Amino acid sequence: MKTFKVKVNNEVYVVEVEEVEAGYRPQSPAASAPATASAPVPKTVKPVPAAPTVPIAPRSPVMPPPTPRAAATAGTVTAPMPGTVLSVRVKEGEQVKVGEVLLVLEAMKMENEITANKAGTVKEVKVEQGKSVNAGDVMVIIS
Repeated sequence: MKTFKVKVNNEVYVVEVEEVEAGYRPQSPAASAPATASAPVPKTVKPVPAAPTVPIAPRSPVMPPPTPRAAATAGTVTAPMPGTVLSVRVKEGEQVKVGEVLLVLEAMKMENEITANKAGTVKEVKVEQGKSVNAGDVMVIIS
């Protein structure tokens, strides 16, 4: 027997549930009980008052938020998540505009287009197609 607390229409009930084997067929009480024995009387379950709720003050996080590996400055494009570089669409010395796709990063079976955060010239591409990156890794520098 397992005991559970169930809430129905804002009333809490304590119920006992019996686990039965697979293939169990319930029988009617008259068919299963001997003629001389009386059928068991089901217990009446009374509602149990719910425990009073106490407001809990918000806790401060146990761990501080992770810090990025490289300082994200204007012109530094970092990996937003760990993944694999599927394609690099720019080369060093190339002019780019804000929002232009620099590379495609696969993460969690999805392709994510990584775009330029400022207009300028690609100073350095620090990743290669097929290589893995971690969150916060510098991928492209724009000057």
